[in-house]
Amino acid sequence: MRNLYVHTSKLTTFLFCALLLFPLTAWADGETTKTQDEKHIYTVIEFESTFMNKKQEKVLNTLGEPDERSEINGNEVWTYHKIIKDQEKLWNQNIMFDFGRVNQMWGTPPARGSNEP
Repeated sequence: MRNLYVHTSKLTTFLFCALLLFPLTAWADGETTKTQDEKHIYTVIEFESTFMNKKQEKVLNTLGEPDERSEINGNEVWTYHKIIKDQEKLWNQNIMFDFGRVNQMWGTPPARGSNEP
């Protein structure tokens, strides 16, 4: 009888702790997905090492739709606003594709007098 009481007590203690901690883990999981939805800011080196010579599909999957699409000398150019940080400011990043791959990229500094976060 005593053995049954010990097992029941341990089971009750375990269930109590699990139910007590469940809301904390569920709350933490919600916070993780919230931060993943925010736009990631890259350094210039990190951006170039991640995306240079990658296919358009990989860039699109990672960064999402570009803020602007244009064409320069027959090559497609995508522009992402305020996605890299250089000289302590957020810059726009331009990516040029040739044959479906990134072959050139350059940053555009913020306009003078603009308020940076």
